[in-house]
Amino acid sequence: TYLLLIFIIFFPFGLLHEFDKLGSGTLVEGYTIWFNIPFSAVVTWALHTLDTVGESSVNPFEGSANDVPITQISRTIEIDMRDMLDEVSLPDPILPQNNIVL
Repeated sequence: TYLLLIFIIFFPFGLLHEFDKLGSGTLVEGYTIWFNIPFSAVVTWALHTLDTVGESSVNPFEGSANDVPITQISRTIEIDMRDMLDEVSLPDPILPQNNIVL
C-alpha cells in the first residue's frame, strides 16, 4: 500500500506534460492541462479500490464475514457422506449466526 500511495502522489505530476501537449495547436490550448485532475482522480480511485479489494480477500479462509464458509461446506459434505453410508447419528449442520456462515 505504500507503493500505491507513492504512485498516487506522483501520478498527476507525471501526466502534466502529456496533458499540456494534448491541446497544442487547438482552441483549448493551455486548458487541457486541467483534465489532469479528474483523470488522475479516476485512475487513482480505481487503483485504490483494487488494492482495498485485494487486501480484504488476501486470505479467504481466515473466518471473517467475506470469506469462504469452509467449515459449513465440509460439514455438509460430512453429513451427505454419512447419510450415504446409512449412519443414524448425523452431526448437526452449521447454521448462520447473524446472517454469517463461518
